[in-house]
Amino acid sequence: MERHLTYIDIVNICKKINEKYLPTDEPFIEKVDALFAQYDEEPPLLFLLRAFQELLQLVDEQIHDIEQKVNIRPTCAKGCAHCCYFPIIITKLEARLIQTYIDRLPAKEREEIQAHLRTYFQQQKEALDVVYAIDFMEDARFKEKYIAKQVPCPFLDVRTNTCRIYEVRPIPCRTYLNYASPAVCAKSHMPDEPFSYEFFYHYYMQSLQEIVEEWSDEEEAFPFRYPDDLFHLDYLPRLLQEE
Repeated sequence: MERHLTYIDIVNICKKINEKYLPTDEPFIEKVDALFAQYDEEPPLLFLLRAFQELLQLVDEQIHDIEQKVNIRPTCAKGCAHCCYFPIIITKLEARLIQTYIDRLPAKEREEIQAHLRTYFQQQKEALDVVYAIDFMEDARFKEKYIAKQVPCPFLDVRTNTCRIYEVRPIPCRTYLNYASPAVCAKSHMPDEPFSYEFFYHYYMQSLQEIVEEWSDEEEAFPFRYPDDLFHLDYLPRLLQEE
């Protein structure tokens, strides 16, 4: 039988990461430089979408690099969706990029997601009204209160427990991982064992900001408000409804 890491194991691994393997911003600086070097007169919106996807992928790669250094691997698996009921907070810019990604999918897949979202917002209206009232800026228990309502992510296919936009799932979904028994997530809405690589968020946002600033004065070619859309944070479902 496979031995899963205990809470104490994970605490010790976290200490090791903090002492020896905390990342720097260098890979993100290199990624931004490479993106601009590869720019070939493509429309700014498509360039930003590509940059958004590559920065998210870089976060995955950096997490995997740390995992290899401390010899751990996540027990998260396809079909496990406990964390898909967490409050996901993103910027308005990210919500628009996710929508742009959906708009560019093949027609059948795009129409399926759009139909799914229409049904989702109709069925979850009352529950969403409740969680939208939870102030994530002021309420220290906002996460606990949100999860208690068990409102699924708009992009969760509850029949298969899979993500409909896995390739562009937001950074909170990528940085929260479980290395203990999968049972800890089933037993508790907020287990102690999983941890978040939230230290990557600053590097990711800093890189995204640098790329957005390149076209901040070209409103017609780049239909975002800068700096408002880059720093306006809200719950993912509410931002999607606004889109």
